[in-house]
Amino acid sequence: MANNGGNRHRHWARLRRAELLEEYRGLQVQGLSQRQAAQKLNIPRTTLQAWRARQDRLDACPPVVEFFESVRGLAFLHRLVLALHVVFVEIGACGIRLVSLFLEMTGLNRFVGTSFGSQQRMNRGAEEALVAYRREEAERLGRDMTPKDITMTQDETWTGGLCLVAIEPVSNYILLEQTAEACDHHTWSELMSSALAPLKCNVIQSTSDEAPGLLAYVEHHLGAHHSPDLFHEQSHDPLYAGGNSADSPALFLRLSPATGHAAEILDV
Repeated sequence: MANNGGNRHRHWARLRRAELLEEYRGLQVQGLSQRQAAQKLNIPRTTLQAWRARQDRLDACPPVVEFFESVRGLAFLHRLVLALHVVFVEIGACGIRLVSLFLEMTGLNRFVGTSFGSQQRMNRGAEEALVAYRREEAERLGRDMTPKDITMTQDETWTGGLCLVAIEPVSNYILLEQTAEACDHHTWSELMSSALAPLKCNVIQSTSDEAPGLLAYVEHHLGAHHSPDLFHEQSHDPLYAGGNSADSPALFLRLSPATGHAAEILDV
């Protein structure tokens, strides 16, 4: 008889639990009893019974439960929730609570946690993956890009703290989006040098709201022409902000890393 003492209080990962339940169903088809199957799978029989009882209690039709509790169903559910965070939160700026509401209204809350904390952890993972993807793609595409002259638009944002932003306006490629302690010309120079390092770009012009730190950076560090941002003040007016429009800065700040717009500026 198998010794299940070490597994009695074990925490089973959800995917592994789905794999074991599928193996259990296969053993049932072969004619093994629940006790024999539990011994063969090296899990306590009471654990197997608890898994089955949990599925029986779910308020959904059996075929739906069987799918979403399977390995394939869990993979689909994970991809769906991840896509919701990318589309709703990162691109659409709807917020995490609307992701939870969507899951509840579709009945998927039977299979995935919808609390703010659980979805916040999912969103944090999605954002970290987007940042890592942007960094990796910039390095990869930068090695083969054709050298080119570019214009750069720069500004400071204050949502959640000071953040320095620089964008190439033709492609909407984000050159820089970095939190900072200051917005003086030394800080701009340090962050922009790192941002431009992997790219074969020659900045010939900078456009900004003519903040002192930016003007000093362009003159003393960049050595490029500076053009004023004529519509900067207008862009802060709600009538002109275009918060949900396709050309909204808030939108392409989120959109570019996720959709591979790096290739447009990197010209590959």
